[in-house]
Amino acid sequence: MKYFILVLSSLLFLSCSNEQIVNPILSPIDEATFGVKSKIVYPSIESNKISSIEDYEYNNDGQLIKKLYYGGDREMLYHYELFKYDSKGELIIKLNFHSNINSPTGFILLDSTNYLYSGNLLVAEKITYPLANYFDQYKYEYDEKYLIKKSKYHNTELEFYITYEYKDGNIYKERFNDITEFKEYKYNGDQLIEIVFYTSKNEAIRKINYSYNGKGKLDLEKVDELFTYSSTKSHIIKYAY
Repeated sequence: MKYFILVLSSLLFLSCSNEQIVNPILSPIDEATFGVKSKIVYPSIESNKISSIEDYEYNNDGQLIKKLYYGGDREMLYHYELFKYDSKGELIIKLNFHSNINSPTGFILLDSTNYLYSGNLLVAEKITYPLANYFDQYKYEYDEKYLIKKSKYHNTELEFYITYEYKDGNIYKERFNDITEFKEYKYNGDQLIEIVFYTSKNEAIRKINYSYNGKGKLDLEKVDELFTYSSTKSHIIKYAY
């Protein structure tokens, strides 16, 4: 399922085929969300009002080929992503189209991402913005078992890097530039149940809690913004399969 590693990119974890690399490029909940059809966002657990929806489409091999982002209850399609794979089933290209009334199709290509592998390990990705005429790059560094560093470059200039720490085979801490913001991960067995985001002053600013159904599939994601001046509001995400 390596092609799915790059698709639900927000959080971090994965074991890669024969080399058993623990790889937090993507979500620790990727396996729990494999086959998800929709992610539905609500402002609170009590609310029935839908804030936004993400829909997922798959090919006959179970590979994600399209992801659509809607405002409200599919009231408006803001943008969508297309995913392309090579003959080995590895994700090689992602195309990101955004709504634009000046385009004949109603959408423009905002950016495209190319993925580069060494063996079965992702070592780099390049995101090109054709209208803005610049690109971003992410480079990945591994030790014998773990992904230990992710670096971001704007054109060729280093912008920041993220390092990863592990405990009992699971990612435990993620540090931004080593000394600034960081995240801590908590588990119940192998299931990720919580991520807490901290400032460089060790102040918790965001907490995400995860709950699962009887089949081990991610059922509910609860995001609490703990920082008074955060630009993001607390919300919940329900998963449909």
